[in-house]
Amino acid sequence: MKKILIVNNNMHIGGVQRSLVSLLWSIRGLYDVTLLLFSECGDCLNELPPETKIVTARSAYKYLGMTKYDTKSVSDKLGRAFFAGISRLFGRKYAVSLMSLSQKKLTGYDVAISYLHNSNGKMFYGGCNDFVLDKIYGAKKIAFVHCDYVASGSDTPENAASYARFDLIAACSNGCAKSFLVANPALEDKVRVVTNAHRFDKILADADASPVALADGKINVVTVARLGKEKSVDRAVKAIARLGNLKEKLHYYVVGDGVGRDEITDLIDKNGLADTVTLCGTLFNPYGYIRAADLLLIPSRNEAAPLVIGESAALGTPILSTETSSAREMISERGLGWVCENSVEGIENALSGLIRSPELLEKKKDELSQASFDNTDAVNAFLDLINETLT
Repeated sequence: MKKILIVNNNMHIGGVQRSLVSLLWSIRGLYDVTLLLFSECGDCLNELPPETKIVTARSAYKYLGMTKYDTKSVSDKLGRAFFAGISRLFGRKYAVSLMSLSQKKLTGYDVAISYLHNSNGKMFYGGCNDFVLDKIYGAKKIAFVHCDYVASGSDTPENAASYARFDLIAACSNGCAKSFLVANPALEDKVRVVTNAHRFDKILADADASPVALADGKINVVTVARLGKEKSVDRAVKAIARLGNLKEKLHYYVVGDGVGRDEITDLIDKNGLADTVTLCGTLFNPYGYIRAADLLLIPSRNEAAPLVIGESAALGTPILSTETSSAREMISERGLGWVCENSVEGIENALSGLIRSPELLEKKKDELSQASFDNTDAVNAFLDLINETLT
């Protein structure tokens, strides 16, 4: 059985982590898999297959896996602050170079996978690419790209040089692959598309376990996202405020939290939307809300391949998304919903149209309730990736 090492920063709730959990469940028993985490923390640890072998970085790399809330000791607080400061002042490249001095090289694996992409050069984020390239000896090496490479700010000379050293590069959608290749056309021969897997049985079971009753007589719209700039929940609230009397026919639920919560709360108050918009906070199990909703709204400024698209479709809830790198291939081309212009006006117009024609939502919900979803394509793409790497 081939030995695979997968490297990630942590297992806090996030798209990359949830994608990784689904992948590990989908390939269990096919390979001898070890998961190396910079820091063994996060709620998604509880979702891993029980036989998952976990090792942690025994070096300063651990700070790349810690949030400020994970640092309990004074030494960890100071260590993380030091390397984050180095990254901001001189770039992540220099911070990682210092971290690597305390990390021994690892051997004994056939394939090593960096599951988390690097961001721009000054953000204290990533490092998995560097770890796999410089600290794993004797393995074939694969990098996953879970972002819109250009829009996310990952398009840097440093990152380009890093990706060029990998044997293969796996993008999580065709849109992600295209964005990556706009910036790195010379690497076209190395790029493969490996879509995200889902735990469909668990999604349905979790929805059953947490039923939710939403507003009667309304079109219930839900967004599941962290409250940050790129997810753009603020734009959704602004769009709803512009609906005039039509907003009385809608209720908007936001599942998630983050640095933008105060700004969004202010927008709700300023526009008199307290009876129209509900902030639900972070929920580890949001599937009751998704199933109960009439529409899942993704108002993002930029996106890669959100897992929530497949989750919502499996739960029978149509999707409306702004046009991002993978929206059309994942939603409208698969008959899962609609894609609108990437702006406040685009969201407003699309919501207005669906409120005026609710039969469109009902028809789409009926179609989704009769559809079936599985991981065949995602798993086969991953198997092909490993086989090609080892050829």
